[in-house]
Amino acid sequence: MRLSYRLAVALLCCFGMQHSSHSGAVDNVAAGERLYVQCTGCHAPGYHRTGPKHCNILGRRAGIATAFSYTPAMQQANVIWDKASLDQFLISPLDMIPGNSMGFAGITSARERLQLIAFLATLTSDHPLCR
Repeated sequence: MRLSYRLAVALLCCFGMQHSSHSGAVDNVAAGERLYVQCTGCHAPGYHRTGPKHCNILGRRAGIATAFSYTPAMQQANVIWDKASLDQFLISPLDMIPGNSMGFAGITSARERLQLIAFLATLTSDHPLCR
C-alpha cells in the first residue's frame, strides 16, 4: 500500500511539473503578445509596414522577406533568425547589425525578450494573424 501511495505522489509531482512548465510557456506567449504591441508601429505579423512582416520569422534568413526593401546591411547580415539571434538583435538592433534601419533602442529585460520571442515563434503560416 505504501508503495502505491509513493507512486501516486510521484506521478502527481511529475504531472504538476509538466503542467507548470506548459503553463509557463503559455504565460510567456501571452505576455509576448502584449509586448508585441510595441512593435506594431512598424511591423505586422502578416504584412509589411515600415518594417517587414514577422510571420515565419524563425528559421528565415535576415533581409530576404519577399517584396520588402531592406537596407544593404540587413541584406548582407548573414543571420538566420532563431531564438538566440533574435534575442541578441532585440538587445540592440544597431549593435548587432550596424547600418540597419530599425530605429529601436532595444529591450534590456531578458525576460521581456524571451516573452516576445515566444510570441514570435507562434507566428507560423497557420496562425490566424498570418493568413
